[in-house]
Amino acid sequence: MTASQPFRAASLTLGLALIAACAAVGAETVLSPAGTATMEIRPTGGDFHRIFADLRIVTSGGGETLLEGIEGSAFLISDVGRIVVLTTDHPRHIPSRIVLYDLEGRIVGRESGHALTDAALSSDGTRLACRTREGVLLLDLRTGEVSMHRNLAPFAAGPSGLLAGADPERPHRILLFENGRPAGEIRSVAPPRRLAFSRDGASLFSLEARAVVRIDLPSLERTVLYRVGDGAELRGLVLEGPHLRIAIRERDGERLAGARILLDAGGTLLSRETEPARPLPRRDRSAAGARGTIPWPLEPNAQHPVGNTYGEYQNYGSPYLHPGHDVMGDPDQPVFAVADGVVKAVLTTGGQWHWRIAVGEPGNGTSRGYLYAHIDEPTIAVSIGEAVVAGQYLGNLVPWPIYDFTHCHFAEIEDTGAQWFGDWLCPGNAHLDMENQTETEAPIFEPAIAGGLFAFCDNQSSNYQDPDALTGAVDIIARVGDRIGSSWLCTVQELRYTIYPAGRPEQPVVDDKLAVRFDMALDTYQNGPIDPFLVDLLYKRDATCRTYGDYDRREFYHIVTNSNGDEVYDESDLWEAWDTASLPDGEYVVRVTAYDVAGNAASDSMTVTTANGNPSSVEEVLPQIVRLTLHPNPANGGTTISWSTAGVDPVRIELFGPNGRKIRSLSFGERAGTSGRFLWDGRDDAGRSVAPGVYLVRITSPNGAETARLQILR
Repeated sequence: MTASQPFRAASLTLGLALIAACAAVGAETVLSPAGTATMEIRPTGGDFHRIFADLRIVTSGGGETLLEGIEGSAFLISDVGRIVVLTTDHPRHIPSRIVLYDLEGRIVGRESGHALTDAALSSDGTRLACRTREGVLLLDLRTGEVSMHRNLAPFAAGPSGLLAGADPERPHRILLFENGRPAGEIRSVAPPRRLAFSRDGASLFSLEARAVVRIDLPSLERTVLYRVGDGAELRGLVLEGPHLRIAIRERDGERLAGARILLDAGGTLLSRETEPARPLPRRDRSAAGARGTIPWPLEPNAQHPVGNTYGEYQNYGSPYLHPGHDVMGDPDQPVFAVADGVVKAVLTTGGQWHWRIAVGEPGNGTSRGYLYAHIDEPTIAVSIGEAVVAGQYLGNLVPWPIYDFTHCHFAEIEDTGAQWFGDWLCPGNAHLDMENQTETEAPIFEPAIAGGLFAFCDNQSSNYQDPDALTGAVDIIARVGDRIGSSWLCTVQELRYTIYPAGRPEQPVVDDKLAVRFDMALDTYQNGPIDPFLVDLLYKRDATCRTYGDYDRREFYHIVTNSNGDEVYDESDLWEAWDTASLPDGEYVVRVTAYDVAGNAASDSMTVTTANGNPSSVEEVLPQIVRLTLHPNPANGGTTISWSTAGVDPVRIELFGPNGRKIRSLSFGERAGTSGRFLWDGRDDAGRSVAPGVYLVRITSPNGAETARLQILR
């Protein structure tokens, strides 16, 4: 990044682990690239993805301006009388708009895009460069002209439309562009970590892991200005007028130290500041994991409070589903990798609070990995392309500026390429895979409507019905949430519902049907179609049952009937409903069960009456049921699963682990009799022995279904 990097002109202070960041909660001053203006940024409030700040601008000519209450997620000051603000109408941690203000606070330009990351001004302060999903955007702040370039790894903008960046697929190759046209190619000895143009554009500076190189243009002659020895690496590069400010990280055994040096353009060392060595944070490996497959990203490897869960409805300006879960921590708390991999991304989606690290599987193809977001940028201890092992220190949590919400946003992600750029897919819920989930508080039901635990409305409408006279196809709305070791109400993990004639629970008309399980793929970061569709499919948002999800108010109204139960959510699920017209008139009990990630469950029921003018006898329409027995239970390994049905039916047996994931699935065709048995050997579909815990065994047939709990002791 150049000196125009938002919020932290001195954010290189160390590239050193364990430096406490205090700027997040106070004012910060940034300097324009050419030094003609300074801007003090003083946050005054904000929400999950943006802040409101007072901006005090002082120009070299003596002018001074105070702009109050400017909203954004990143703020930059140019050298042509423009203030650049990145903000968003869709708060998905990725700013989607660039807003230009003049020094009087008037909006003079806007530019939209998706996945705007790593915004920086050109070295002469006349252009803005930032990455988008489509490539690198270059915006002329004087004319408003926009040009798009192919996606680059580290990149930098210079005067006269110059742009340089490393090829993501061949990182030793630096590409040069001028006014949108290819202008040359530079073969680098090592992949550059940072690039910066001189103010006049005559030189390009490349920061490699062990050396700082000046490349003269247009001759492309390389000169090594500074080199570090074994145990040290270069972490940051900022231009300060004609000089280069460089951050160094030095490791001596189990201790880290940091230094900042100032070089002139010829490589002469002008100054050096050294920080004292500090112990390298280490994960405590003495905490043995239980259940799950991955540890927590924060120490200790034990249950942590959670502030937001996967698929949780959120609205900080517009609605979306939360693509991950927020592990609550303390300011400057170390963050650790949960699995081996390669660093695929180190980027910010806007300002100092949104730096993130992505660690994925090696290679250039499509692969999966984990996201660690809201890391304090000066403490980030890894670089793109670096191999990482489970338990390795990644950086510290950035102190959250409001609501005492310091957290690590953690998610499983999927993307393609050797380097990722922020618009990844979330293929599933990593929260289900966490070890040591010992939280015991069950989900909480609240009345969905005045006078009723649940609300009932015509399918796909806001026409609410009297629960004592239900007719036709109705949607069932349940208001339920969960607290995971904190005061923040979150979305539950799973909802199921059962409906049976009053007094006859053994003859359900809807038997433990899955409403939702928050383990679906989310394309929130890609601004794709899945996310807005699921918002409307799963959450009721009208004047009667209005879902809220922000810092100040959280009420989750779930449409439990909008699913056919197969965990594939598509347009057909919108028209799923409880068809009361197909049943005899009478009283029915609606029971909804909510599960959280740790397996805690809560159920609540409400008696309603159908009034379609049908006969009130139920015997003719009730489905047959199946019976399921498990012996032994508890079991030290395998158990015999026995069943009986009212007819000669094909049956399907499914087993679900303690975290809710399906581990075994079996199908049996039609049999000569109405019963059967299967000896389960205690192994999953891959042949692995399952761990101790409580498992669910579910049998389904055309005539009904039944679920039983099985405890494995070994």
